[in-house]
Amino acid sequence: MFYFVGLSALLLAAREWDCIRFHLPERKRQTERYWAHEFGFLGASAMWGLHIGFGFATRITYGGFWILVLIALAVGDPGYGALLMLVYWLGRASPVWIAPRLTKSASDAAQLPSAVLVPQSLYQRIVGVSLLWSAAVAMALAMQSQFQEGCNLLSGFRW
Repeated sequence: MFYFVGLSALLLAAREWDCIRFHLPERKRQTERYWAHEFGFLGASAMWGLHIGFGFATRITYGGFWILVLIALAVGDPGYGALLMLVYWLGRASPVWIAPRLTKSASDAAQLPSAVLVPQSLYQRIVGVSLLWSAAVAMALAMQSQFQEGCNLLSGFRW
């Protein structure tokens, strides 16, 4: 399974760098606008963050999310998978929580989106590098697993 994760990460890195093109599996849906009117700003913000942050209920524009899902499946431990997705969600949500606190005035806050967002091509290159790292780690885990199985097999052999 880790070999599959590693190969998938390499494939997705090539996609991020525009070497190949294909669509990612995604649910082409956006969050609900009426939540802001129905539940107020704070309630709607929390609901939007949960809806978008977990990734399965909205658009996925880069491949890193799917590698996390594959890693969680490869490990096979639901607790680890839940923790991995929680950390992913915190990584997605924390800039939204922290960035407004870094502004000094309302005019600074209005400029925040353009200051925080990096060009898409730069972001895709960064995602591609992280996917290469994921591929290397997954391949190392796969080789370690095979090595351990070989050692276990040899230890049971009577010389």
